[in-house]
Formats: sequence, C-alpha cells, structure tokens
Amino acid sequence: MSHDLDALLAEQIAYYRARAGEYDEIYAEREMLDTLVGQLPISGDVLELACGTGRWTPVLAGRARSVTAVDAAPEMIAIARDRVRGLPVEFVTADLFGWRPTRRYDTVFFGFWLSHVPPALFEAFWSTVRGALHPAGRVCLLDTSDREREVEEVLPGESAPAARRLLNDGRQYRVVKLFYTPQELTARLAGLGWSADIREADGQFLVGTAVPGSA
Repeated sequence: MSHDLDALLAEQIAYYRARAGEYDEIYAEREMLDTLVGQLPISGDVLELACGTGRWTPVLAGRARSVTAVDAAPEMIAIARDRVRGLPVEFVTADLFGWRPTRRYDTVFFGFWLSHVPPALFEAFWSTVRGALHPAGRVCLLDTSDREREVEEVLPGESAPAARRLLNDGRQYRVVKLFYTPQELTARLAGLGWSADIREADGQFLVGTAVPGSA
C-alpha cells in the first residue's frame, strides 16, 4: 500500500473517531433502512464489519445466535456497547484492513462500509470476508448507490476515489468513497468468484447478498 493511501485511510479512521457523537444524526429520517436490513437473510453466528455506533447491531443480535462486531473507532464502539446491553454481542476494536477473523460465521454483514474500501484493497478485503464465512454462509450488505455522487464533495487527484466530509464544528476530513451501481458491484464481485444479488432501493441505496463460489 502506498504512503498516500495509508495517509488517506488513517484520515478516514480519524474522521469516524471524531464523528462518533454526531454520527447517528444521518439516520434521523431514514426508517426505510431498518426495513431493508430486516429483509436481509441474517441468521446464525453473525460477523458485523464496521459496526460504527451499533445502529444495526441490535437488529442483527435479535435474529442471530451471536454477533461479533468490529470497528476501528473505539469511540464508535463505546456508543454501540450501550445499545446492546444484555444481547449476545462481542466487540473487537481493529482496523479492518489489518484484522483477520479467528473463527467462521454464518453471516457477514456490513452497512455503509463497502463504498469506503479503496480499489487497491477490494480483493484483499473480500478474501478476508471469504475466510470468515462457513462454506454455506453468506454476505449481507447495505450501502449508498452511485446517486450519492450528487451530494458528495468528490476530491480529484487522491490515491483512491475520495470525498471531503465535514463535522458539525467545521473540521474537515478526507474519506475513501466509491459509487457503485448494482450492475458494477455484481460484476466486480463475479470477477472474484462471488455470486451476488444486489438491487437499488429507494433510488439511493444498494442492498443485497453475496455467496462465494469455488474460485
């Protein structure tokens, strides 16, 4: 990984650490997302990647035997812990680009994370996901669609596709940000040996599943 990409990813983590206290503001009027997650085939032992403030973690735990939730921002995890008191959830603080699972799961879920995975690490990330799944397991995902480009401040000339994000206090950070159509993401995953069923929902989100093939 290049020094410039390392710096961009470090800034992305710094952004989410700093944003923890205000992160949930974006969900204030997005009840539809709960419906979309509720429709996903989540079951068994679940691995949640980039769990953030635990917005989806209680939903997952309500349908799972157990949940392991991983995030790089301890400030996010502190909020998530309060959300799931009494539920079968274990938290791990780790950078997802360096972390490796120590067991296998029936479901791997990530919400609004895949669009923050740089192209140079896309294949390695999905290799980690494959290693986390039981042979009959599946990935469930939720993310923004390519229409998000209309509201993002895209930054040219970065080491990976990137956008500028602002905090309420005016601080600015760069984050990795990719914009997929269902067809683009499905094709990209097929090239890595995954069979994906991904659709656009409400004109602005991607939701779907993926299962590994024999490749």
